[in-house]
Amino acid sequence: MLVYMIACSVLLTTSCATVNKKMKGSSAQNSESKIPGTNAKRTLVPATPIREVKEKLVPTREKAPDNHKYYVIVGSFKSYSNALRQQREINAKGFRAEILKNEAGLYRISVKATDNIEEAHSEIRRIWVQFPEYSDTWMLVLIK
Repeated sequence: MLVYMIACSVLLTTSCATVNKKMKGSSAQNSESKIPGTNAKRTLVPATPIREVKEKLVPTREKAPDNHKYYVIVGSFKSYSNALRQQREINAKGFRAEILKNEAGLYRISVKATDNIEEAHSEIRRIWVQFPEYSDTWMLVLIK
């Protein structure tokens, strides 16, 4: 009986080690593949829910806000000058960032405005993958 228990535990240990080794190998392969049409590596994004915040917007110094329903937000600031500096940095990375202002006086940096929620979600996930420094990107839902 003792020999049987020892044999079973050895068999179980080796099979678990083999499965772990295979799983680690496939995970490394998935994280190293390139995103088609870019130089960015594909990484696995956890199934993190996208944070949605409902707000009313007011005109900024430049203009009144667009009338879209969903905005992809990559930064938020109390100071207009800090928002302006961040907007320049983000635009240098290929975005067309816009400064929005909410009723509480916070300046939001938006990189996409749309009426299609799936399009906004796709852009947020793309940013999470291609720009890890903006991993806290979220969606503003306009209240009219």
